[in-house]
Amino acid sequence: MMRVKSFFSIITLLSTINVFAQDQTSVILKDKSISIVNGSRTLLRVDSVSLNFIAQSSQSVLHNSPDSIIIQLRYKKMPEFYRINIDRDYTENLTITRRNGVFHFFMNPKWARSFTLHLAEENDHYFGLMEGLYPDNKKSPDLRGQTIDVEVIGEAARLFENYASVWSSFFFNPKGYASFVNTFARGRYQLAVNGKTTIFHDTGKLDWYVFTGDHQKIYQSYYQVIGKPKFVPLWACGPIVWRDENNNGAPEILDDARKFSDLKIPLTTLMVDRPYSNGGHQWSKMDFNSKFANPEVWIKELKNKYGLEFITWIASATFTDKEFPGLLEGSFGYMDLSDAASVAEFGKRLKQHQYSNGVKGHKMDRADEQFPHGEPWKDKTPEFERRNKYVYLYTKVTDSLLRTSWGDDQFTFTRAGIHGSQPYLSGIWGGDVRTSWDGMAANLANAMRVSYMGFPNWGTDATGYSGTGVIPDDLYIRWLQWSVFNGINEIKIDGGLGRGPDRAPWKYSIAVQNAFRKACEQRMEWLPHIFSQLNSSAKYGPLMKPLGMVYPEDENTHAVWDEYIFGNTLLVAPILSPEGRRRVYLPEGEWIDYYSGKLYQGKQTITVESTLENIPVFIKTNSFQVRGNIYTGNQKIWNAGAGDYYADIYFYPGVGTAQFDFIDSRLENKAIVLQAVTDARKISVSVPPVSYPGNLKIFMKNKPSVIKAGNRLIKYEYKDGFVSIKRVSGKPLAIEIIF
Repeated sequence: MMRVKSFFSIITLLSTINVFAQDQTSVILKDKSISIVNGSRTLLRVDSVSLNFIAQSSQSVLHNSPDSIIIQLRYKKMPEFYRINIDRDYTENLTITRRNGVFHFFMNPKWARSFTLHLAEENDHYFGLMEGLYPDNKKSPDLRGQTIDVEVIGEAARLFENYASVWSSFFFNPKGYASFVNTFARGRYQLAVNGKTTIFHDTGKLDWYVFTGDHQKIYQSYYQVIGKPKFVPLWACGPIVWRDENNNGAPEILDDARKFSDLKIPLTTLMVDRPYSNGGHQWSKMDFNSKFANPEVWIKELKNKYGLEFITWIASATFTDKEFPGLLEGSFGYMDLSDAASVAEFGKRLKQHQYSNGVKGHKMDRADEQFPHGEPWKDKTPEFERRNKYVYLYTKVTDSLLRTSWGDDQFTFTRAGIHGSQPYLSGIWGGDVRTSWDGMAANLANAMRVSYMGFPNWGTDATGYSGTGVIPDDLYIRWLQWSVFNGINEIKIDGGLGRGPDRAPWKYSIAVQNAFRKACEQRMEWLPHIFSQLNSSAKYGPLMKPLGMVYPEDENTHAVWDEYIFGNTLLVAPILSPEGRRRVYLPEGEWIDYYSGKLYQGKQTITVESTLENIPVFIKTNSFQVRGNIYTGNQKIWNAGAGDYYADIYFYPGVGTAQFDFIDSRLENKAIVLQAVTDARKISVSVPPVSYPGNLKIFMKNKPSVIKAGNRLIKYEYKDGFVSIKRVSGKPLAIEIIF
């Protein structure tokens, strides 16, 4: 085996060459194959690179250096279509660069129409690519044996559970790598089908990334390519309530705000869905119709009296209204978002009628339906890129329009998503979920797939979208409890599709009202933690992490879809049936029952009995949490102390080092890094200055004998298994607990 380090250009006939061999992760070239290896382990092997479905006949090295290599690929007798009886031989240069564990493959032949990567099949598992439960409503996120088309076609949702519309050319492999093809061209991925794995896209331009490392490093590297995920404001992390139809207009919205406040149920945001405007589909004018007259008055009342932000439903189509510049042909009247005139009119209407009246965000809909992909665009985007690129442009344009009025203080979430939109999109909502136990369970499976694709923030339509109006109390309560531990906590309070009896809590039993209140109170308590974890996703990855992402070497996790790691510290296992009993797999490590404090060893499956009070939640040892009161919302109506903000920092000791990035919303969203080290002799915890007062709480079975800050002993309280030490706003705290 020969190590290649030279910079000069040569042509080397390939036998076996190890490139970048000075590092742990390197490339091995052998005959026509290209392998990425980590030590002695092969992560993946590319057996051939086909252009227009014809594989290279041979390859040779033209140039190599410590960080890049150029390989010349030869293609013999490539047919030139539309020209009779002409075949040609072609050569194309494939450049592979390596930086910080990221391998970039690039080739851009002008004559090629498509590429196909043929990967060796070695009992691999694949996760990501598509949110929908395709095929056969399979809930396991493991796509081994499946063929997945990467193209946003929302109407295909009629074939499987829920209207879930996120796609990505990104997949995660538990061997220690992820694959991302940087293109909007439609693709087809055959994953261990008949012993073969292929990556196909309808473009001759190969722009392929392979990210190596653990899950944190993989997603860090991915976001460095596509851009850092969009900031999520504090108010958008709290409970959001909405109706599919507000038939009684603005008075109904204000009445809902009043009734939730009367029930002392904390909220941060209300949303209106269509119909609320004039024009086509009661939307295209993007204003507020007579039922919602004087929006400058009632939206201001929501903010000033109730402390609630307000967001609206939007679409990128005008439907029957054709009086709009730059529309694409077709019945929906989709805007050509590559046309500056269309974008300008979109922005003009939203700013004039909505942003000027206090609207701070949008639920973005309808980009995935009857889309006329055959119609030409202003910027001449090729037809085979249009479905995917349109969804990207929708998120980018909408973010830019909101940003001109609100900067970072705005929120967008969508049903249809595609890779590359993360810098412009606050989150994904899980589509039009059926109002049933099956619908809720399937939506959790949708969430796991979205996380594998690298979308940091996701939320279910809590209580469901379609189906009947009234739903059973236990289903209602379990959905609320699960939604607390979603990225987006949005709750629907009217009937299925806006029809039938309301699902507002005051139409239900006292038990449901109490559960609704408890869920929203719990969400508000967890707000510091959720806000911090969401806005450090560029460093730590998606908020709702599948077990197979965090523990890829544990094969027991690969098929798990019904529990997940929330942030970096919690394991959440929703109750998905009326029984209230379920099995929970605990991965390696030690886990503490959040409600009882009982300690469990990992690498085992336990059976949990769960009353209607809670769902199973476990805390990973050697981890931080931050909980408290840092946002008021409508609590100002009934709680005189709602503005007495505090943040309690919890630490659950384990072994080794731990850290948590607390995003301090009162310090311009600065990341405050909490740190702890636990060894056989002591626990050391360091908290830099935080703008919120509160307590440092350390979980301990027994009362410690000595706690020191430097050389002095400090006062503390020991109660209910926690050591509690008072923190002062703006001052650091560093303590040691001596065993």
